[in-house]
Amino acid sequence: MGNINENRLKTDLKSGRLERAYFLYGSEDYLVRFFADKITELAVPEDARDMNFVRYTEAPKADALSDQLENMPFFSEYKCVLIKDLDIDSLEAAEHKAYLALIKNIPETSVLIIAQENIAYEKKPKAATKKMIEAVESVGVSCEMMYLTEDKVAARAQKEAAKAGCSLSPENARLLARECGNSLTVLENELAKLCSYRNSGEITAADIEGLVPKRIDTNIFNLAKELFAGRTSSALEILNDVFAQNAEPNSILSALSGHFIDLYRAKLGKLAKKTAYDASAAFKYPPNRSFVMNNAYRSVDRLSERYLGKCVEVLYNTNRLLNSSQADKRQLIEKAIIEIASLPRN
Repeated sequence: MGNINENRLKTDLKSGRLERAYFLYGSEDYLVRFFADKITELAVPEDARDMNFVRYTEAPKADALSDQLENMPFFSEYKCVLIKDLDIDSLEAAEHKAYLALIKNIPETSVLIIAQENIAYEKKPKAATKKMIEAVESVGVSCEMMYLTEDKVAARAQKEAAKAGCSLSPENARLLARECGNSLTVLENELAKLCSYRNSGEITAADIEGLVPKRIDTNIFNLAKELFAGRTSSALEILNDVFAQNAEPNSILSALSGHFIDLYRAKLGKLAKKTAYDASAAFKYPPNRSFVMNNAYRSVDRLSERYLGKCVEVLYNTNRLLNSSQADKRQLIEKAIIEIASLPRN
């Protein structure tokens, strides 16, 4: 019992081992859903689910949840209850306390799954959530589902493409993984589209470039490249494309700031004669995000520490204005791009 990783969870389920409670969370929502389904399948056979499986898409009252968990299974070994995206921090104090009590006393004949999609506790979770996780771990396990590495996502893309009668070269599989942000949910959708378009045969780089929408982070990467090359008008055109995809200004600025912070950290790492791996570990990047530092290391040779620091400063000030002033948010971001373009790069 306690916190375990995805591989351990997979091994336990393959062996048929079930805990009384699971707290599944993380940025990779595909895996959160996948393992929630696997636990459900193991706990309750499909032909017995009408009587023994309950799914909640919003927080049930503690009394109702207790009734479900206390009920004996009917023609099944277990009763299974799944709560999706439980808003723990909004529970009233009395309800939260009741949840903790009932979780700690789940009977051996019941399995509770709390599935939190698209939630990554990069910092310590709030007190209410922390206590909920601890309650689950007292009778079961918690497991964070992080994005897989680019190589693992690429391998999956090749395998799934083959099932659909198509093929992907290793290079194009990695391209597709990058364009999908290593998200298995996005990969599933985009690969289905590509296979439908190609029908059979090889999925090419041109297919991927033409059919897979550019993610914000991909566009931001290209925008920065144009800025570094002195092509301000091209950078603003890319920004215009991002806005045309109905991206939120705060999300755009967050992605832009994150990219320049990665570059600044990479420059500091290089100046300290550290490897990308060392820098990634020092700045506490998750293992599945180490490729971010690798990419940043390849981009900063001709950029000075002072320049990158000034870029981060511009974006910090823009973020402050974005959150405090009544000025047009798009204009603020465009102004930041122009200001960065005017900075000396050495």
